[in-house]
Amino acid sequence: MKWLNAKNLSSKICIGLILLCSVVLSVNTLSHARPRQTESKGQLQIGFYDLLADRQENYNVQIMDMNGAMLLTITHPNDAMFLIKGRLDEEKEKNGRTFYSYNPIRYNNPQNHKMIFSFVDFLRHNEVWVYPMTVNKQPLLIGQSGLMFVYALKR
Repeated sequence: MKWLNAKNLSSKICIGLILLCSVVLSVNTLSHARPRQTESKGQLQIGFYDLLADRQENYNVQIMDMNGAMLLTITHPNDAMFLIKGRLDEEKEKNGRTFYSYNPIRYNNPQNHKMIFSFVDFLRHNEVWVYPMTVNKQPLLIGQSGLMFVYALKR
């Protein structure tokens, strides 16, 4: 009879140790898990100007940060069928610059807007970079084409 109690006691100790180990492992795993990043969104307007042909094209741009990549949506204010969707994936950082590669998702340009086509073609075939910096506590991005973009941080 005493032998049976010892057997039950050892099985209870084993079960308790297994439960304790699983709790310790799960707490350790959850404490080192990366917190989910909040999605940030920005909207702006870009324009392309051809001074010799006296033409301009203006576009609405929406940028969303989604899991480390930036989802880019470009629409035309006067052309409801125009739509460009793409993803900018961060490739590397070098000499303070952040390099991105463009991956197209959707492209619909029924009225053949030529200047935006050149821009998208450049994105598809080249790695683009930005140089982030802060001037007077204001975030500033400088692009490889000389574009300077000042933006406000939302807290």
